[in-house]
Amino acid sequence: MKTALRSLRGLAVATAAAILIQGLGSIALGPAADARDGDVTATARVHVRSGPSTSSQSLTVLDKGDVLPALGSEGSWTKVTFEGRTAYVFSAYLTGASSAPSSETSNGTSTGTAGTVATTANLNLRVGPSIRDRVSVVAPTGTRLTLTGSVSGEYAQVTYAGQTLWASTRYLSDPAANSGSTPQVVGKGRALANLLIRTSSDTAYSVITTVPRDTILEMTGVQANGMTQVVFRGVARWVNGSYFAPFGGAAVAPQPQPPATPETSDRYATTVLNIWTASTGTAYIRDIPRGTVVKVTGVVENGRAAIVDDGAIRWVTARYLSTTPPSSGASGGADDSLNRGGSSGLDKTNDNVKAIALDIWERYPQITTMYGWRRDVTPDHPAGRAVDVMIPSYGRNQALGWEIANYYRDNAEQYNINYIIFAQRIWSVARDKEGWRWMANRGSDNANHYNHVHINTYG
Repeated sequence: MKTALRSLRGLAVATAAAILIQGLGSIALGPAADARDGDVTATARVHVRSGPSTSSQSLTVLDKGDVLPALGSEGSWTKVTFEGRTAYVFSAYLTGASSAPSSETSNGTSTGTAGTVATTANLNLRVGPSIRDRVSVVAPTGTRLTLTGSVSGEYAQVTYAGQTLWASTRYLSDPAANSGSTPQVVGKGRALANLLIRTSSDTAYSVITTVPRDTILEMTGVQANGMTQVVFRGVARWVNGSYFAPFGGAAVAPQPQPPATPETSDRYATTVLNIWTASTGTAYIRDIPRGTVVKVTGVVENGRAAIVDDGAIRWVTARYLSTTPPSSGASGGADDSLNRGGSSGLDKTNDNVKAIALDIWERYPQITTMYGWRRDVTPDHPAGRAVDVMIPSYGRNQALGWEIANYYRDNAEQYNINYIIFAQRIWSVARDKEGWRWMANRGSDNANHYNHVHINTYG
């Protein structure tokens, strides 16, 4: 598999990876924001994508040690050549073409950007730089933290309430955007609908939270891309200017009235559905039960249908909508049962597994069968803390299996995952730095987990 890539191994190189975060923009916390021209080497299994974002198409998956020619960098991504075309790989999983920069230390910790950041979600602050380390405190969304300049892997060292702790860089905003004082306020305005509080005015924004209609927000007078800058929890954020009305003499141009609500028709949710904030991406507001009536506009993009939800345009997965209410006996039992197709035992699992199952149904429509609770000689399934994600036509769909396995490895903290097994290899939180480890041959493809991804959670 990927013979051409494997044949390039042996050109191993060592340099510091750029450790980057997403927030109000992309900021490099590591010592090398720009990839050097030359060859780069994968330090773990990682996607090669058609564009510099996680929503771009995956062209292949590199194994640890695979080598590709590098063309430069673009934000937190390294531009590479793959099969004669330009592609992108997330820089944190690559090493570059020469010796490590002098700012990198021998213990894997490197010197990065100092400054002030804000949390973009309720964030665990840990005593060490890994998900194995104890959580000291949970910092609420919007909390300001001070970067010490030390980074290790995907974690940045911060100070908070007099303590020196570690925070996941995925949930920190751009330090450059928060390094100064709170932006000057020129007035206030009112939300004309439920409003997303965004990290930036462009399409690469992250959602901090949603504020209800009639919320009063302070504003800075800055506008860009149809967005209005506001001050939310002491940090400059952005809201949709079409749904925000200044008052009290604020020094900004008059805002247009909200556009008329489009004509809609009723559809029924045939399963539990996420209400997505956009037609792409992973940000969502909440989920709705099976049987819920939604107002569809008739617009479908990227497999998601536009709906009107509390006066705002939101999105749901189109394939799970119907013109008729779902029957009470479908889905193997209760209306909100997670069991679909040939699945079983998902309703008897813990909350962590249920969250994973729901996410898989939404994120991977190729998956039609999962198994949760069952009687077994091992404790995982009888305890309701594991799920087997069955890979259709697994002989030719190993890439799908690896995509799922690596996605939940990357999001292990969010779903409280203990370990994952796929294709006779295991990854665990306890031995995270070792990556995917080979397991002893158990005989059949099923016993060796070639036909399913086994995800075990805590609890």
